[in-house]
Amino acid sequence: MLDFNKFKVRLMKFLQFHGLTYADFDESTNKSAFLLWHIDWNDDYNNTFKEDLESLKDSIELYDKASLKRDVLATKAALLDASLKIGLLESSPFYAISHDLTKILNNKRFNWPSLGKSYTIPSEYFYKEKNQIDQKEWGDLNRIQKILMDIVKSQGVTNEELERVDKRTGRLIWGINLNSDFNKLFYEKLLSLQIAFDAYEKASIQEDWRAVRAILQRIRLINFQFYKFLGAIRVALKNARSDKRFWPSFPEDYKVPAHYNYKE
Repeated sequence: MLDFNKFKVRLMKFLQFHGLTYADFDESTNKSAFLLWHIDWNDDYNNTFKEDLESLKDSIELYDKASLKRDVLATKAALLDASLKIGLLESSPFYAISHDLTKILNNKRFNWPSLGKSYTIPSEYFYKEKNQIDQKEWGDLNRIQKILMDIVKSQGVTNEELERVDKRTGRLIWGINLNSDFNKLFYEKLLSLQIAFDAYEKASIQEDWRAVRAILQRIRLINFQFYKFLGAIRVALKNARSDKRFWPSFPEDYKVPAHYNYKE
């Protein structure tokens, strides 16, 4: 089972072993703390992650209901909310973990052993049995992919436009290839993260610091990939709702109508 909290506890113990105190984890009491953390050490990441995905699911359901009623404003509100929910997932836990691990791994205070070019993480730290992620528990991102494809088709966006690249950044203007399988990308990364979390725990118990360093590098990379992936979806959602030919502006006091039973 994917457990962000267990990883945070293990990481905190490692940092405390190297001299950090509880005050160093609390920016509110120590503005000159060892690191200005992006990780919220007090937050229940497992619960927050699940709640954010549930909230994203609610936004998708609002979109479906509003679309059936041809309620353009509520449909646009659903897209905006979905974009905001994706942004929450993007920043925490994924950006937070990636950002803080970068600072930890680059800090000489921790006396990281050299890995060398030929180093590989011992296979004993990885579970041999097949790991699985329950997709029903976490939701269906392909619903967002289908919504985006339906919108671009209805707006007459061509394949050439979808494939256009920003010359300055080298990235797709639409953020992500809308023909990709969002679920496959998302759940493969979740499984990789679960396996890496488990491996980190095993290597830490063995005090195999070379493996710990290499596994933390892997965890950092996976979280950064999550951050980029979700950010790309957010860009696509923003593009989908930004064409003024299809979407009216919200009235100043607009709220989603009560009959949708939608909690904003």
